[in-house]
Amino acid sequence: MTAFFSKKDLERLAGPRAYQRGAASVPAVDALGTSGAEITATVYGTEPWQVRLDRRPAGLDFSCDCPRGMAGEFCRHCVAVGLVYLDGPASKNRTAEVAAAQREIAGLRRLLGILDREDLITLLLDCAHEEHDLRRHLTARVAELVQPGSDVNDTELRLADVKALTDPASAIPVYKKHIEARIAARNRRDYAEAARYLQHLKAAYQRLHRKSEAVAYIEGLRAAHARKHNLLEELAKRGL
Repeated sequence: MTAFFSKKDLERLAGPRAYQRGAASVPAVDALGTSGAEITATVYGTEPWQVRLDRRPAGLDFSCDCPRGMAGEFCRHCVAVGLVYLDGPASKNRTAEVAAAQREIAGLRRLLGILDREDLITLLLDCAHEEHDLRRHLTARVAELVQPGSDVNDTELRLADVKALTDPASAIPVYKKHIEARIAARNRRDYAEAARYLQHLKAAYQRLHRKSEAVAYIEGLRAAHARKHNLLEELAKRGL
């Protein structure tokens, strides 16, 4: 059967980024089938996604039950199915291997979904305990997912606490932003929080053997806020 769309059509509908991701997902396409003009397939990702491509008078009709597809987007899974239909799988053996691995991952996702949050955290930490590469990978992936803003959110702050142990330099600007935001809030509770994180900041500098910079920063804060007696009291309580 003559194809009723081209690769250019797929890229136009998806956009360059989704098209490239779709091309990378070609090995995950499984069970491609056709019925008349309708093309169906399963694409294994975090879950097995069902894709349908069909011819319509107005152009290519499509559906995918992934979140982007359900929102009406021509997603990477649609691209992958379209490319396999046009070109065929690059390697049947490789495609079968990837599809089998993706089915296994989809099953694992369902199993992990049974666990509550604390059990899942414990499992991840147990796996990472002896695997240095896994620890670094998890830390890097979480950092990618945290979107830093003008104010420090709880997730960003917790991540800084973790990174302060292995990469103190990356935690320092997060701590400073949090400290200065708490001081700007101008109430005693926030002053206490600022003082607590000044201790974290000082410890991060000490791990880098840059204690003098911590001392200079703290002295600068004390001088800049010399009239904020409640803040100075909170600093004194923590020996700062």
